[in-house]
Amino acid sequence: MYTAVVIGATGAGNYGHDLDLAWQLIPAVEVVAVADLDEEPARAKADQLGARQAFGDFREMLHLVQADFVTVCVRRPHERCEMMLAAIEAGAKGIYCEKPFVRTPAEADAIVEAAERAGTKIQVAHNWRVDPKVLRMREMVRAGDIGRLVAMHATGKNDSRRGGAEDLAVLGVHQLDLMRRFAGDPRQLSANVMQAGRPVGIQDAREGNENLGLMAGDQVFATLLFDHGVTGTFSSVRTGRGMHRQMGIELVGSDGMLSLRGGPTTGQPLLINRRPELDPGVESNWEAVPVPPLDAEALGDAEGAADVRQLLHSTMTRDLIEAVEQDRRPICDAIDGRWISEMVMAVHEAGLSQQTVRFPLKVRENPYAARRQMALADDQGRSGLP
Repeated sequence: MYTAVVIGATGAGNYGHDLDLAWQLIPAVEVVAVADLDEEPARAKADQLGARQAFGDFREMLHLVQADFVTVCVRRPHERCEMMLAAIEAGAKGIYCEKPFVRTPAEADAIVEAAERAGTKIQVAHNWRVDPKVLRMREMVRAGDIGRLVAMHATGKNDSRRGGAEDLAVLGVHQLDLMRRFAGDPRQLSANVMQAGRPVGIQDAREGNENLGLMAGDQVFATLLFDHGVTGTFSSVRTGRGMHRQMGIELVGSDGMLSLRGGPTTGQPLLINRRPELDPGVESNWEAVPVPPLDAEALGDAEGAADVRQLLHSTMTRDLIEAVEQDRRPICDAIDGRWISEMVMAVHEAGLSQQTVRFPLKVRENPYAARRQMALADDQGRSGLP
């Protein structure tokens, strides 16, 4: 029997995208404690999860409760680095963490190093990886169903609220992760990041919502180069509803295309087009690909009461348990999370510098923050201030 604790730290009962439910379908794991900013919301969540203890401070919980697994549900990524480092120090065997993993490659470096030193396994909640439609896409690419993979085109939500840089940081990370899943590690990246129709500068940088870090851009277009000549693009524009296609990804092969729109919870079908040269046309050449749904009963939901999101979380946490028991990498570990953080920061570095950047990034901090720091140091040097 394993024990788990849940860190919400929101003060408002918001536990990410239902990450607090990640262990509920696994009989071998008991959630024993919950922490939040205040004990009252923590107690309410603890009662819901059947946990015995509630804390108003996650550090106190990690000190007093020796848990095997820690779930970091907090949506604000600026807090996750500290929480994961504290969980590693407390001796956690495994950590299940909300996405995006962290804000910068530097934060990711610190977590990867600490986790490897302690032997802690980390699973990042990029649960699209275990969506049956995504698994089927990987099978089809490997089987050559669309010929040789040539290109990948991904788009964010493109909404009026966070289209552009915020869309890239919050939802675009899923698309970047999928591209790397299909084509391997990227080698280089170029990007146009625009604000009100002009290239961004450090003067445009603002703190992103939910403390995402400094960012800029209401229009993002990035091109990545992977091995074997595979290219990938990501775009997001802040615009009105219905002005762009629904968030998703298309894989272009030498003999066809695959398309997946929406996320795992939308119910959108996986589509294949074996004759894309005939589009656009009066009749579409897109066909739905049969994909079996998640096996709810096998995932512990015999009554069929859990929704897709909870089933995906359960799949991820089951894999995390197996990774601990088998001493292997989880399906989306801290190294994977670091790659995504690096790809996001590379978009902004390329947009600011108007140059192609190569991986791994030399500058591991947020490029806007790094440039502001350099400018401040230059100003102090010219004025003779210490």
